[in-house]
Amino acid sequence: MVGFGHPYLLTLLPLVLGWIYWTYARRRPLVVPAAGVWLLERSRGRGRARRRLDLRLVLLLLAGTATVLALAAPTWRSAKPERLVVVLDASASMTASGADGRSRFDRARERAAAWLEDAPKAVLVRAGLQPRGFGPARGAGLLATLEALRAGDAGADLERAVALGRRLLPDAAVLVIGDAPPPAELRVAFLDVAANEPNAGLTALGPRFAAVYNAGPGSWNGRLTSSGRSWELRLPPGRFAALDLEDTQPRRSAALRPDDAMALDQKAYLLERPPRVRLQVDAPSVARALAALGARRAGPSGAQAEVRPGPPPERPAQRPTLYLAAANAAAPEVVYDVDPTHPFTRGVELVGYRLPAPPPPPGSGWRALATRADGLGVIYARGDELYLPRPKALRNLPAFVVLLYNWLEPVGTSYRPLGWNGVLEPGIRDGFAVNLLDYAETRLPRPSGDRLAPLSQPRPFGAWLALLAALLLVLQAPRRRPGAVG
Repeated sequence: MVGFGHPYLLTLLPLVLGWIYWTYARRRPLVVPAAGVWLLERSRGRGRARRRLDLRLVLLLLAGTATVLALAAPTWRSAKPERLVVVLDASASMTASGADGRSRFDRARERAAAWLEDAPKAVLVRAGLQPRGFGPARGAGLLATLEALRAGDAGADLERAVALGRRLLPDAAVLVIGDAPPPAELRVAFLDVAANEPNAGLTALGPRFAAVYNAGPGSWNGRLTSSGRSWELRLPPGRFAALDLEDTQPRRSAALRPDDAMALDQKAYLLERPPRVRLQVDAPSVARALAALGARRAGPSGAQAEVRPGPPPERPAQRPTLYLAAANAAAPEVVYDVDPTHPFTRGVELVGYRLPAPPPPPGSGWRALATRADGLGVIYARGDELYLPRPKALRNLPAFVVLLYNWLEPVGTSYRPLGWNGVLEPGIRDGFAVNLLDYAETRLPRPSGDRLAPLSQPRPFGAWLALLAALLLVLQAPRRRPGAVG
């Protein structure tokens, strides 16, 4: 496979060859003296024979061709590998369509088929939220599977997809085809199918809030409709618009018009549902806090989360669980430090409050989120489990409701990203609102260029063409004839 580092220089080839021919044709022929008629006729005959194939002109044209090709920096790539892993980016941005109506994913499948059809052994990997692998098999045998793949996930985990392909087919060359280059440390080849399509889309939707982003190169004029109302929007390139929808609705839909390159971010759905909690402690303050947060009490079968008396068991629980200590291990003291990096302590103000220390939790994996000046832990977390002091010590603490809210937030979420359980279209599925709502996908990655070096090492041969051009020029140089004697 031949490629050129400066392919635009090839447009000079007809001009160079035409200039050589025109210059050569305008030269005066050499006068050859003849001793007689016989010698004159003989020299004319030789001249006609030379005009049938002018070797010097041929050498000059070949030298000009070799010179232009050398300036275009040609390279030669080796043949396709015998063991090949093709990773196909299936994120939502790959559904963006150009002016020809073909999506990025269509172009990616076309380029993937060209590499797979000649591969003796290959693996095909769909890179989405959860990568899926097919093979190993002959590359031609994977073409039907390739044709059936669809894009639409809210992101592509390329690292896990590449790792899956290498596990299915060890020691194979890896080729990623998509619109965003993989990290360099993966050491894989990359074929870029990105373009510069204009796009605007919904990036957030709440009971009373919506956000729209314009990723196009120019201004976007459009309309957002929700619950029978509409808002006119004019967005400069690369800007967001935040809209107050004026009334709060736990269930709503939103849509943008006009349609553009990507349809998956043109509509979104909201379905808020209260979390169902099983309360196994007799603590009125806890019940009131849960009710204020919109949680509903549920039995063992329908509960999404539980509140249990402590201490926690050694083994982690199967669902989010809040443990409330039944006794104090130490008298109340001032809280000295709070870990602000954990999701459970986001917005929690505990420093300066006096709290007792619960008995240390058994088992491993626990992390102290708040500690007292004497070093004892006050709040512990392990995964989606939370361990707090006795309810009596928390009932007048403003941060207690915030802690419960942070713990319940993942339980009561009503949003799932596209690609969850194979759902590739926005809508309500299994009681969840499935949307894109992803700025990174709405932004649409722009072209960055192919990167085939890890797959086949290019070998430049421009220097050899320049040497050939010099040799041809030497060969075409006229020779001095020896003078006549007598």
